Amino acid sequence: MSVVAAKKKRFALLLRNHLAALGYVLRVVLPVILRTGKRPVIFSRLTGMGDIICTIPAVKLLRERHPGAYFIYNCHSDFAEVPRLAGGADRITSLVSTGQVGHWYRFLLGEFYHFAHGDDTPGKVATEPMVSEFCRQFNLPVTEEHPKINASTAAHEKLRVLLAQKNLDADRLVLIHPGPSWPVKEWPREYWTALVAGLRERGFTSIAQLGVGRYMNFGKVAVEPVPGAVSLVDELSIEDCFAAIGRAKLFVGIDSGLLHIAACTRTPAVALWGSTSPQFFYAPAVRRDFVVSDVDCQGCYHRLPRLHWITGCPYDIRCMRGVRVEDVLRACLARLKPELVAQ
Repeated sequence: MSVVAAKKKRFALLLRNHLAALGYVLRVVLPVILRTGKRPVIFSRLTGMGDIICTIPAVKLLRERHPGAYFIYNCHSDFAEVPRLAGGADRITSLVSTGQVGHWYRFLLGEFYHFAHGDDTPGKVATEPMVSEFCRQFNLPVTEEHPKINASTAAHEKLRVLLAQKNLDADRLVLIHPGPSWPVKEWPREYWTALVAGLRERGFTSIAQLGVGRYMNFGKVAVEPVPGAVSLVDELSIEDCFAAIGRAKLFVGIDSGLLHIAACTRTPAVALWGSTSPQFFYAPAVRRDFVVSDVDCQGCYHRLPRLHWITGCPYDIRCMRGVRVEDVLRACLARLKPELVAQ
């Protein structure tokens, strides 16, 4: 691409973002001002579900700074249910160029809060759990704890009916989440098959698989059921997932938004870690039985330079392949209540 063509492309992108920001102001911001007589306060985090969850403790404290204000949470449309469940906003929007609104139209806002994480800031890396970082960013009291978020009574009732239809025992429910996610986060499918078989051999037969067949960054993807687990893939909304994970005796999964839900519902969890590291996302009590790869390059996402997200891992994702089934199974059994373990 020539220099001239590159400049034209950048200008076109800048113009498109400015127009989108102006449209947002006309459709959202000004109507709020005219209707309420108040300039709205905007919270913005446009990445995955887990990141949005991690903003909620800070959001709740920031709301106290603006008593009586009208609050807007801007996030990816796939995850709009999270701030709704958490009670973090009066309205939820999904504008990609919301930063332009905060920059060019700040005079129309009560305040604009963009949550910036170290690992997605050029030249920086995370140094503490995400919940803490988001609090510290705005000089708030720092906590590492995930917010407590519960599903509605209606969602719990829907779950009860679904589990009965699937012949799943709600009192012995084990949930697994193999993905899909970034390939560098996924555990080999044959390992999941062996893990489920090991749990079933020990009497844990009420095992269900969560997930969706569409990933935010990759679009539609194929999700194969793990043998021995009942598939609930694409059958649950986000709120339904809060209900299901909150009811489960154990959640087992990769680094994902559903793992953050387990932290919110205080559900015992075993998670598998390779390219990312749990100490930058979870409090010690949550991660006590997480299984972390022992390869030298573990946690490469939190190092500079980062290459794997776009180009792929140069080591064939050996971190996740090195997480042993027997170690994960041992961690699962340690988290299940002794009275539930089959003799």
